[in-house]
Amino acid sequence: MNKEFFITDSRRTTPWTGDADATELQHFIDRKVDALYANKHMALTETDESELLNSYEPQRCPYCGHEEFTGYGRTRNGVKRYCCKSCHRTFTIITGTIFQDHKIPISEWIDFCLCLFRFQSFTSISKTNRNAYSTVKYWLSKLFLVLSEYQKNIILEGTVYIDETFYKVRSGDIANKDDGTQFRGLSRNQICIGIGTDGKRTIAFTEGFGKVSGKRTLSTFRNHIKEGSNLIHDEERGHRLLVDELKLQSETYNAKLLKGVPDKDNPLLPINRKCFFLKKFLNSHSGFDREELQNYLNLFAFIMNEGNQYERVEKILEWSLHCPKTLNYRDKFCK
Repeated sequence: MNKEFFITDSRRTTPWTGDADATELQHFIDRKVDALYANKHMALTETDESELLNSYEPQRCPYCGHEEFTGYGRTRNGVKRYCCKSCHRTFTIITGTIFQDHKIPISEWIDFCLCLFRFQSFTSISKTNRNAYSTVKYWLSKLFLVLSEYQKNIILEGTVYIDETFYKVRSGDIANKDDGTQFRGLSRNQICIGIGTDGKRTIAFTEGFGKVSGKRTLSTFRNHIKEGSNLIHDEERGHRLLVDELKLQSETYNAKLLKGVPDKDNPLLPINRKCFFLKKFLNSHSGFDREELQNYLNLFAFIMNEGNQYERVEKILEWSLHCPKTLNYRDKFCK
């Protein structure tokens, strides 16, 4: 059983919680911490969440897909319940979604998402929102489910910029030579990430370990760049196959010669900026499992593409209520 995050410190208690011998000042601090926590984590019945959820109408039964159902009272939290005319099972608007069986109000996702969009670390988010660290990781996994196919249908067109950036594996996974020294350069310890933008949309995908290759570049971008677009990129030879396959107009620049050139004069600035923000985003969560890197890239692309931070929150909550995917806490942490 993996208990890495199953039990974590409470953000509600202090060293003096339940201590009858605590001083008056210690009791005072303890009471205020408890009050702040309670204000941050209201019971579902104390929120207006039911009004939000009851404004949505199910389209079909989440269990069998049948489109005919009837009203079946309400839950103890005031959310409308329905009964399927085919399988006769009861459900609500959040059954089968990432919010199924949730104990913390959906409204807390607003703070959670805003912190993510500001590139805050998980520890910082946990402290800011007074959530357990495990809760932050659990919610992130749910968010990954919602965004799992976010980039699938994004196609860049017009003037398109592409580049590769590299991100190192975690320290415990670094492979060394027989003599104990690390491999140098673009080795198996470096994960290649292909990133592209047309000024309106941004995409980012893992390409494997080590150096750029023509086949991997083609596989990464083939379905995400419109044929005949104008491609602006560096002189990486691995891009040639992509240019030929999609009949792209190629405009290349020597990235080394552009170092030190003012931003306003740098033709690769648009893609350089995306690479900069990607590294900043990943570095805010540097200890993450690299097997989840693509999930982080999906989230990064969403942040880059979807309006301001409040519009992003709106889309996340809207998509979450319609995404037929759910994740049990124990399935995440207790296998």
